[in-house]
Amino acid sequence: MISRRALLSRLGLVAAGGGALWLVRDRIPWPPPKATFARGDATPWIRLPRDARLIEIAGEAAGAPVRIVVDSGAQFSAIDRGLAQRLGLPQSMTLPMLAYGVSGQPSLTHTVRFDLSLPGLSVRGMRAAVLDIAGLSAATGRAFQLLLGRDVLRELVLDADFPRDRVRFHRPDTFVAPPDARAVPLKLTGGAPMTPVRVEGSAAFDVLVDTGATGALALSTEAARNAGLLAPGRPVTRAHSVSLGGVSLDQMVRARTVEAAGMTLRGVDVQIYAPSARGPIPQGLLGTGLLGRFRVILDLDAGRLLLVAPGPLLVREPRP
Repeated sequence: MISRRALLSRLGLVAAGGGALWLVRDRIPWPPPKATFARGDATPWIRLPRDARLIEIAGEAAGAPVRIVVDSGAQFSAIDRGLAQRLGLPQSMTLPMLAYGVSGQPSLTHTVRFDLSLPGLSVRGMRAAVLDIAGLSAATGRAFQLLLGRDVLRELVLDADFPRDRVRFHRPDTFVAPPDARAVPLKLTGGAPMTPVRVEGSAAFDVLVDTGATGALALSTEAARNAGLLAPGRPVTRAHSVSLGGVSLDQMVRARTVEAAGMTLRGVDVQIYAPSARGPIPQGLLGTGLLGRFRVILDLDAGRLLLVAPGPLLVREPRP
């Protein structure tokens, strides 16, 4: 038996993660949600839980309080099934969708419509998949009911300052990058933000930039094997992970070096997952275990990922 505290300390993947929602027959285009700022071209800084591993904020869905996780790994936003039923959210007149996590079985779902309010920002005309997020949040020990995916993030610039436990959103057409921001190689594959990594000198391969994954790096079994992490005699331990497919027991291997985002990291614990069968699951996920060292700016509209190294935290001394 593993305790809740021990489980949470070993989680490599949480929230939707890794190509979480994928259309089945829904090929009917719908208007993108409309983001409107209450003042100026950005929201105020929104406080995150101290030492946050996820971008977790408060808002309102259809006027009801809701806890939100901002998840760049999710193709579409999703709302908890129980909450959608309690609010009586209208179902979209489109065909079903399949929802995939990085592992486990997919589930058939539909979408609902509502307006979302965040501090300093309103998002009108949202459409979100209905999923069992209550079970997902309970497994992670965090009480959230909504995943904010790339359908909404495409309309905004995400500015997550992890060292200072805060986040805000900007209008893409007026956003100016900080002068000390460093660009990280990024390309959009089917709308998913992908960046190259190397593991122990392997050939570079692309992984998903995933703010819904709390580990530094997670790889599919095939990608880990190609990188040499599953070679005979290699020490392998076990660790739990949580995604839409439920709690799974994955392999964990310590990589001697990982090159990502312009850095070379040593002694990195890499989680290895068995992807959902026939699911659109990426080769790997680059999560907040690495990104959380920085102020992270993700501009999907421009295809940019910027990192700002933390500076000194200045504290005003009280007057005598």
